[in-house]
Amino acid sequence: MARKSNIRQTRDKFIILTNGEQSETNYFNLLKSRKSIYDVEVKFVNADPIGLVDNAEKLLPSANQIWCVFDIDYTYKDKRLLPALNKAKKIGVKIAYSNMAFEVWLISHFQQCEKHLETKDHAEILTKLLKQEGYAFEYKKSDDAVLKKIFIPKYKEATTNAKIVFQKKVKQFRETHGENADFSIWEWNSSTNIFKLIEALQLSH
Repeated sequence: MARKSNIRQTRDKFIILTNGEQSETNYFNLLKSRKSIYDVEVKFVNADPIGLVDNAEKLLPSANQIWCVFDIDYTYKDKRLLPALNKAKKIGVKIAYSNMAFEVWLISHFQQCEKHLETKDHAEILTKLLKQEGYAFEYKKSDDAVLKKIFIPKYKEATTNAKIVFQKKVKQFRETHGENADFSIWEWNSSTNIFKLIEALQLSH
């Protein structure tokens, strides 16, 4: 009987590993209040993408799904991205990326983020978007209250906006590289597939 219980608990477990100590960790912990069908656990891991995947591998027997969340940033140039993507695909760990940074996902809560942006641009854009919503303060990574009050209620809009941009990138890529080529996500500036993680959570509201 205990073994059946353990199997059931494994099937109900959904683990999110992220190397973003502030925005990402806080965002997903807050999102848990929307009640997934799974028992969701968010873990901060101070590691690069391959380090995240290595940690995820150790947890595979204990969860139904494991997602690694990280920024593309300069990981491709530093040769830390492809080993992570290849290993994740091989062992069945799922990847939720933002290029260049998690703020691309946050921008998606207000609009489709398609313009080529550098990391330094994100905070300024988010501050402008917040002001357009009537909030007279600057965006800060560590502000849980802003995430909870403004961003989390708009996660469905973010899912729609990010999905549209992602699908455009996929269409353009396949027209050039064919149906079976692996996506070059490091070239897809201002894109994110975090919407896939959100959809997988199957939130109730």
